[in-house]
Amino acid sequence: MKHSHVVKQGHMLLSLITVSLAALTVGAQGPTRAEVPSNQDQQINWNERAPWPGRSPSLPPEAQQQAGFRIFDNVYYVGLKRVSSYLITTSEGLVLIDAAFAQTTDFVLDNVRSMGFDPGDIKYILITHSHADHYGGAARIQALTGARVGMSLEDWEVVERSQSGAQTPPDRGPILQRDLILKDGDTLKIGETVLKFYVTPGHTPGATSIEFQANSGGKSYRGLSPGGLGVQFGREWTATFIKSIERLKQLGPWDVLLGNHPFLMPRNLFDIENDLRKRGPGPNPAVLGATVIDEWLDRVLQTAREKLATEQ
Repeated sequence: MKHSHVVKQGHMLLSLITVSLAALTVGAQGPTRAEVPSNQDQQINWNERAPWPGRSPSLPPEAQQQAGFRIFDNVYYVGLKRVSSYLITTSEGLVLIDAAFAQTTDFVLDNVRSMGFDPGDIKYILITHSHADHYGGAARIQALTGARVGMSLEDWEVVERSQSGAQTPPDRGPILQRDLILKDGDTLKIGETVLKFYVTPGHTPGATSIEFQANSGGKSYRGLSPGGLGVQFGREWTATFIKSIERLKQLGPWDVLLGNHPFLMPRNLFDIENDLRKRGPGPNPAVLGATVIDEWLDRVLQTAREKLATEQ
């Protein structure tokens, strides 16, 4: 098997991803407040006003088991009822986007197997943001597979702070050691597959959006997995979040948007799954198109701008 490569901006190709000592010591930029906003910030539940279709009630991790399914020829859902994990297949191994909770690692790995793949072929675990329902399972999956774990520098620092207490909550799992640092504009090349990263802070200090190609029926579509869209952050992050979502829209057009929760999408992912089952030879229902995605991002921005107006 050939080695994977990372291509930095400026089209420089490295034979292996490496993490330099200098990168390990760079401080986080921007606000670094704790993940939980203040009571004042929580007076309005902005997520209730956001355009999240089919949002289901909260569930404990142990009750979130969900059968996996294929979305595209090279993209599979291997996540939970309320938290997404995506598997991207390449000619040189598998890429997992988000690892869910520590307690649900077996659910995710069982879904990988049910889709016909060996979890031992996972080469990279890419974390969209530093909340435990997305990174909690990464340390154990890494221990089982030898995969590299990638996250932005700012969010590595959030994870490290959250794991530094005397008692680490069980959803955060074993201590996750800093590994790959994903920088804005970096690309990861694995075989014929190229992923591109955009650091889009707001939901967390270093939320990282991932661009990928989704293949279906001989066609290729431009896809986006946003770094984080929930609007439960404190007021010091609202303007930053707005700039990040505006940037994602400008980086389009996007054909596909897969959220890091099944309901954080223009259409609930499980509604798309139902259509995938019955579509036959028709178009892939996960290809929403630029118009639908842009209109939905505008509605996300509208919610965030309303939040900003009340804070000012």
